[in-house]
Amino acid sequence: MGSFSGGIFKILTFIFITMAVLATLPRLSPVIFPALSGPSPTFDCDDGTLEMYRHFDSLGIESTPIVGNLDMSGEEYMESNHVWLMVKSGDKNIAYDWGIPRFDRQHYEGYTISLDYLLYAVAEDKKGADLLASAEY
Repeated sequence: MGSFSGGIFKILTFIFITMAVLATLPRLSPVIFPALSGPSPTFDCDDGTLEMYRHFDSLGIESTPIVGNLDMSGEEYMESNHVWLMVKSGDKNIAYDWGIPRFDRQHYEGYTISLDYLLYAVAEDKKGADLLASAEY
């Protein structure tokens, strides 16, 4: 009888944990996947990166804007045509592009830029000077 009750306990524990995880996921989803507008003539990757930066910053999560070229490896700074965000997660970094975590190698190459430069690039976009986003990703 002891092994029967132990089996039931394990099943009930598993069901409880599963229900807790399923109940928590919808609440975590907006944190893990920030909602962004899609690319448009007035909203490009630097706008999306700034929006993600502000999202994570409001949660107290450290992040850094990165510029690079996803079409080539080992690009020079001046060959950069896209910007995304590197988000600190414990002792690791996770690349976020358009609100989605990215795990391909290209998103872990590139050059760090300052928040001030990202803000400057977004402001220049509004004037018509496209400093950081010439590619459509």
